[in-house]
Amino acid sequence: MAIGVGLWNPDTGRYLVPGTTRSETAPGGAIGLPKPAAFFNVGFRHNEPMPLLSNVPRDTGLPAWWRDQAQGDALAAGDISRFADVIDFAKLKAGVNDDMPGQPQGVPHTGPMDRILASHFETQQGENWQKLCGAPVDCQGEFRGRLQPYAIYVPDKPKPAGGWGLTVMDHSLSASYNQYLNSRNQSQVGDRGTGSIVITPEGRGPDTWYWGAAGADTFEVWADVAKHYRLNPDYTAITGYSMGGYATYKLAAQYPDLFAKAAPVNGAEAAGSWLGPGTAPVPYSGTADETPTITLGMLDSFRNIPVLMWNTGEDELVPYPSSQAMADRLDQLGYRYEFDNFQPGDHFSLAFNDQYQPLADWLGTDMVDRNPSHVTFVASPRMNFPDDGTVADHAYWLGDVRVRNASGSEPLGTIDVRSKGFGVGDPMPSGTQRGAGVLTGGAYAPLAYTSQYQTWGPTPTAPARDQLDIKAKNIAAVTIYPERARVGCDAQLNINSDGPLSVTLAGCDRTVRVDGGP
Repeated sequence: MAIGVGLWNPDTGRYLVPGTTRSETAPGGAIGLPKPAAFFNVGFRHNEPMPLLSNVPRDTGLPAWWRDQAQGDALAAGDISRFADVIDFAKLKAGVNDDMPGQPQGVPHTGPMDRILASHFETQQGENWQKLCGAPVDCQGEFRGRLQPYAIYVPDKPKPAGGWGLTVMDHSLSASYNQYLNSRNQSQVGDRGTGSIVITPEGRGPDTWYWGAAGADTFEVWADVAKHYRLNPDYTAITGYSMGGYATYKLAAQYPDLFAKAAPVNGAEAAGSWLGPGTAPVPYSGTADETPTITLGMLDSFRNIPVLMWNTGEDELVPYPSSQAMADRLDQLGYRYEFDNFQPGDHFSLAFNDQYQPLADWLGTDMVDRNPSHVTFVASPRMNFPDDGTVADHAYWLGDVRVRNASGSEPLGTIDVRSKGFGVGDPMPSGTQRGAGVLTGGAYAPLAYTSQYQTWGPTPTAPARDQLDIKAKNIAAVTIYPERARVGCDAQLNINSDGPLSVTLAGCDRTVRVDGGP
């Protein structure tokens, strides 16, 4: 038995053969083909070649990038017999499941795969390519339907007793969920430690910048994977290339208690091209003020998330000054980060080089600290979309964070709370450090880089006190969960706010209101 998909003409009892151009009643796309095939897709194809980044001219220019190479060759030759399977109807009737991992014709259990989930959202059926996304609005994406695809990589390792790790690896602008298919980026990150499942959502389109429904798609994919695989919820990280790097900054800043580490690669800092502080981003969509898409002001949320930034000095799409600004801000905050600048190199050099073992080693097996002693969170209300379930108003043991003034193009609010109930102080930052290295083992010659980084010293002990030190900027209200913050309902609250602030201790029947000032 074989499978073929085409357009059927009931009047003639034959499949329609594509012509040069399409119409409402006939398919097109047959330019330059002397004998176009009526089928567009055939199966069963168990050994369709994967894309190979080390052979970029072939795989990006021919159908291998979409795993269409073998079927394309067969259709061009007019013979799809090699894709046929033998169906045992006796086994089918008896409900026998003889699918075995590792068998040539079995359902894959490990390695790179594609899956489809049933989304909560469907704004319309099918696709809509009538407008660009990229503005700070809920664009909904080009893929509007309920069925949404995603890529997944499952390590070929024993299932960890505590569950698989999970790494979010969002895709680039103009790319898709299959961007990292069969890449070492995918496999090296996934094979680290006891194994981390790697997911790449479609994001409902190639240019959505993970806003609104497109941002929700990452979490729907995460939930779908959790239905089918046992995950360790603390063993999580996020990475991505270009627009996927923007998602790394954005999603980790919005939801910092979900990720142990973040590693943007040539990551955009705004939804478009941005030259750094003092400049406005060059809009991708060209239709809206995209100032609130800049993530520089949200880096305060990374207090408990170390960051590894890989960037290239001659990046034509993500200007180097904007990346340097991100590193300098992390440095100024006294946070842990490493900023590696590869030179020479353009925007695509690291992708085509396809060597990520040092990045995978850096991600390691670190776990999320759900209850740190010191929490900083930046609320960005213009990034919240209640209809899509993407409202970022909580982090660690802080909840119901509300901004006082949500007007303007970039209405950020920052809440910083240090609990002395843990009996520890803040680690001492090392200050700015410098280094250099060479990335070897990729498709290119060795790539040299310079590093700017900062580490932390050991966590000092301090007298445990029933006390919370609170600093707030443009925050109207916050709820604190005292048990997780290791304080009691009668904890002393030292509040420094630039305006009226309401602080509620959950479960304590206690709310403290201040007018502002130290």
